[in-house]
Amino acid sequence: MKIFSLLVLYKASDAGQAKILKSAHDLSSFGFFQRSSVEEFLKFTAKIITERTTQGARSSVKEQEYLAHVFVRSDNLAAVLISDEEYPKRVAHTLLNKVLEEFSKSVPSQQWPLLNEK
Repeated sequence: MKIFSLLVLYKASDAGQAKILKSAHDLSSFGFFQRSSVEEFLKFTAKIITERTTQGARSSVKEQEYLAHVFVRSDNLAAVLISDEEYPKRVAHTLLNKVLEEFSKSVPSQQWPLLNEK
């Protein structure tokens, strides 16, 4: 069981485009020269799955050998966890809830559309 990526995104309600606010990646299992392309793939997958998920919905989608778990809240704040196939779905969605709660507590909702990943 391994988590490769955990991201918090904001889904613009008008265009439906997702913007990455914060992300964390564990790419230690990949070769040094592969890491940047794997990170881009993980970010791209997270954005696409968030854009295709409706407000208030959760889902888990298999992409290659990864499983992407997504939760988009009704306030357009979303979290994506990308793991291997062995990671339990229930645990992943519980973690997504916790991440979104903590993010909401630390960052006011008025700032979400203005944030950019650093």
